[in-house]
Amino acid sequence: MSTVVLIRPGLTDYDEQSRILGTLEMPMNDKGLEQVEGIVRRLRREGVQLEAIFASPFDPCCSTARAIAEAQKGVKIKELEELRNVDQGLWQGLPEADVRKRYPKIFRTGREKPQTICPPEGETLSEACQRMQKVFTRAIRKYQVFAVVASDPIATVIRCTLEARCPSVGACLCGEHGRASVEFFETDSFDSSRFLDSVQSTGSAELSVESAPSETTT
Repeated sequence: MSTVVLIRPGLTDYDEQSRILGTLEMPMNDKGLEQVEGIVRRLRREGVQLEAIFASPFDPCCSTARAIAEAQKGVKIKELEELRNVDQGLWQGLPEADVRKRYPKIFRTGREKPQTICPPEGETLSEACQRMQKVFTRAIRKYQVFAVVASDPIATVIRCTLEARCPSVGACLCGEHGRASVEFFETDSFDSSRFLDSVQSTGSAELSVESAPSETTT
């Protein structure tokens, strides 16, 4: 059994503007840098000693991972292409609200299985989940406690896979709102089929995610 510490990187200007980041690189802003300091303090306060930190090689994830590693003496950083964010194609850089307004049919038809929604020239959440399978399987076999630094919506894909559930259609662009910057999961496997095959049963899950209060890590 391994402990997976899922960490969202510090905020970027796109996050604060509710724009779709996707695979675009963007540095953390001042608020994001403060958030990372808060993450470091929380891990220290709770006595969490990581054996490894996994992240994509792109900002803001890699900068967040390096800052955490600097505070965790001796921890290994593994920057892997497989952990890049979901490729959201032609939607990247656009305001989330604009995309929903311009492509309402895509979101209506994908309501039951949001992980199959595919942006023009992009990839689905399911495809992103499948490319992470080997990374997580190997990490779980090798480490007892490791962190994964991931932006949304790839962080939502990881969370939903570990919890064997479907994301809401409202989370497929910018992830689940109101989640903590640091989350802990006990697991002995990362089974992408649990994510690929899950179905959104009602619309209530989407509403509860959108209305959840925001949590700040200090």
